[in-house]
Amino acid sequence: MKKKLFIIDGSAIAYRSYFAFIRNPLINEKGENTSAVFGFANTLHSLIKYQNPEYLLVSFDTKAPTFRHELYPNYKATRQKMPDDMRSQLPKIHELIKAFNIKIIEKDGVEADDVIGTIAKQASNKNFDVYILSGDKDFMQLICDNIKMYNIKSSSGDPEIIDVDKVRKKFNVYPHQIIDLLGLMGDSSDNVPGVPQIGPKTASKLMEQYESIEDIYEKIDSVTPKKIKEKLVLFKNQAYLSKKLVTIKLDVELSLNLEDLRFE
Repeated sequence: MKKKLFIIDGSAIAYRSYFAFIRNPLINEKGENTSAVFGFANTLHSLIKYQNPEYLLVSFDTKAPTFRHELYPNYKATRQKMPDDMRSQLPKIHELIKAFNIKIIEKDGVEADDVIGTIAKQASNKNFDVYILSGDKDFMQLICDNIKMYNIKSSSGDPEIIDVDKVRKKFNVYPHQIIDLLGLMGDSSDNVPGVPQIGPKTASKLMEQYESIEDIYEKIDSVTPKKIKEKLVLFKNQAYLSKKLVTIKLDVELSLNLEDLRFE
């Protein structure tokens, strides 16, 4: 029987937990908002109760700039600042995770996505079944036979398991083409520019005809309609930059043995 590793995108679950109670925040007797802590605890409890994970890990972003900010200073520049009453809960969430005896891994210079991607790939190569708890579409690029996304839709509903077929159904591309799709259409949530006037439908059509962004530019003379070809030519550097920004690193240096993630 294959070993199972569940990797939690800590920031994504914290945000989801906080905003799940945004209309009726949970406030303790000191007047502090505890919604994110409560929601995170529910997620951990539910995961442990229903999935009984053998291996478990949480990763968070750090405050340090990443290599993506060096490539593109405006990366994530349009994101709203984290609400103060959510930020104040992060130390408690870390305390909570440690109380559950779950390992937290963070690394300056990269995002949690890169830490998660590196560990997921290592585990997949050792024939683990890996489940990434997040709703972030960037993780779809990692999906393969051994790696899936575990998207918790609500506290009461069953999780959505996103596999290769679901990626194909949603975006009409294979998981390894997600970085090309996002490189073309951009990603407003991370302020990734993409190519102007190329939205999801046009990007999807291009990916039906061409294998990758590199393939598009090798065969640029065959691209139609003309206005799309002109945009691709004009914003070639931006397309390549955008692809780099959305590509999850799989070689982050981590002093880690997978057995360190065994959950007790």
